[in-house]
Amino acid sequence: MPGPTLLLLTLLAPTSADADKPASFGLPRDERTRLGEAPADGEKARFVPGKGLEFRSKDGRFALATSLRFGFMYSYKRDPALADDNHHNFEIRRFRMVLGGNLFGAKNKYFLQLAFAPRELDLRDGVVHGTPVYDAYLQFEQLRDLTVRIGQYRVMYTRERNIADVNPLLIDRSLANSEFNVDRDIGLDIRSDDLGGIKKLRYYAGVFLGEGRDYQKATDAGFMYVGRFDALPLGLFDDYDASDLWRLQKFRLSFGVAYAYNDRAKKDRGVLGAAPADGGSTNYHNATTDLMLKYAGWSLEAAYLWRQGQRNPGSAVDEDGVKIAPVAARNGHGWLVQTALLIPRTRLEPAIRYSGYRGQGVTSMPDKDELGGGLNYYFFGHNLKLQVDYFRSFTPGALNTGADLLRLQIQAAL
Repeated sequence: MPGPTLLLLTLLAPTSADADKPASFGLPRDERTRLGEAPADGEKARFVPGKGLEFRSKDGRFALATSLRFGFMYSYKRDPALADDNHHNFEIRRFRMVLGGNLFGAKNKYFLQLAFAPRELDLRDGVVHGTPVYDAYLQFEQLRDLTVRIGQYRVMYTRERNIADVNPLLIDRSLANSEFNVDRDIGLDIRSDDLGGIKKLRYYAGVFLGEGRDYQKATDAGFMYVGRFDALPLGLFDDYDASDLWRLQKFRLSFGVAYAYNDRAKKDRGVLGAAPADGGSTNYHNATTDLMLKYAGWSLEAAYLWRQGQRNPGSAVDEDGVKIAPVAARNGHGWLVQTALLIPRTRLEPAIRYSGYRGQGVTSMPDKDELGGGLNYYFFGHNLKLQVDYFRSFTPGALNTGADLLRLQIQAAL
């Protein structure tokens, strides 16, 4: 049996990870442990559908889940406004790798999402215009009512946009969402998913660069400021999932309001859209209110969206050296109403949607509506589902001359 001195030397001997490191001086207390190895707990490795393969360290300080999400879509479009009014396509609609977990403690979270489908990389004429980095953020959850998130991610503004990309009620989000959502941006926010611990309130407040995702250039100090508040008077539930897959036995309601101010936005819809030809910018006020209702497989989502902007004219000139006149801001409002019902004892869900927008005042926004619906079949929830939908988009009062879109999609998440 070893003596006391030998036992003490054994305990103080460097670990394999520290064996090649030089002697140190003045390290903070527990620094060697904090920065040292964290052996994995192989017995706790598991596969969770939708979240992928999960690994955790034995001490719980580190975790990694890796998953894939992909889908294939066929679409047929008929548009009388085009010379060749019949088009069809078969594409890889989504192809994503997702990594998430925690590091150096259970309350230090991270999330990375990479997207590789041609549409997601903004592939045009064989040239890639976007990076595969969709989401990349850190989240610090030490304080329940003051969680901090920093990085690039979907801004907490509209409810519909913050329903996960693999979970929309129909194959794609609404017409109003495409016009008014503020999408992804780089910045930080503070938030709470259970404000006060009463399981009825949430809030989000953040500051973002205001240039959208993938921005890497120096820019002016025109930031985007966003705030959102959710009230759930009957208790917390999965209100950021468009369907009631769990078929809640009790009625649930979530009501939200949000505001965003985009100072000196470089694009005509804020962080999205095209840059004005005159080279100027726009100060945009955005506001929205929405609700989600669920009960026994039935879901109803509704939203109203509004935007008002003030143009800051630019100095661009045309080929003749004449200054280009500024185009009006895309001022207007829009709406969304959609509902679905999971047929009892089945995995089949019919759904319908009506959405649209109207220009207001001096504006460059046209008026447009969409009306349609579809069927979803959930083999394994959102992790393996088949969807078909049909929509007609049209100018108000001209339903008979609108464009038709038929889509069929199968989607999987590992």
